[in-house]
Amino acid sequence: MKTDVKGRQTKGSKKAIAEGVHDQKREHILAVAEDMFFRNGYAGTTIADIVNELGVTKPFLYYYFPGKSDIFKTLCWRASHACLTAMHFEAEDERRAIDKLREGLHRFATANVAFFKSGALAYREGGALDATFLKKLRTMARRFYKELCVLLEQARSDGDLQFDDTKLTALSIGSIAGFMYTWYKPNGRIGPEEMVMELTRILLKIAGAQTVPSSHLTNRTNRKRRS
Repeated sequence: MKTDVKGRQTKGSKKAIAEGVHDQKREHILAVAEDMFFRNGYAGTTIADIVNELGVTKPFLYYYFPGKSDIFKTLCWRASHACLTAMHFEAEDERRAIDKLREGLHRFATANVAFFKSGALAYREGGALDATFLKKLRTMARRFYKELCVLLEQARSDGDLQFDDTKLTALSIGSIAGFMYTWYKPNGRIGPEEMVMELTRILLKIAGAQTVPSSHLTNRTNRKRRS
């Protein structure tokens, strides 16, 4: 925290604190609304329901979001963006395709686990989204599959993958995590971190990877890196 010579907070530090508080309150609204939309659907959730659950007034919520649709679209967009940009790598990244694919699949699995509730909303509640917004999502999805197909074909050409149909393999990879909301339980038998590792391994197998690290070894390696 920045202070002046007398130990008082500067204008910059006060602004940073205020922005942090603003972001926390906004995220709390999103978290509560996400859970309600997931459980009750878009039509079954009203602004009144959300503010009652939050224990705030409607003017408080409207300070952060213009309305229910804006909350819903924010949730759908950030989940979709996290998932569908997972295969994007800069042109100057000269690593082998298999290395980028492993990283991309790990990012994809991580995003699907982290945003599994809001990630489900666009699938289940597409009718609540306007045509312009849906077009943006479709454009992002097309880019995801295009980038994934390029990596798959490069890795196959390098001898690191074995599969037949590129498009079918890519669609299989995208769909296995895309419908996690139908079966995933964060508090279930497999915790979030282990679920990411397991999903990454499964996705690599679908891609025809010749060597896929076991989840046990992968988890152990990650723990060593953090220690």
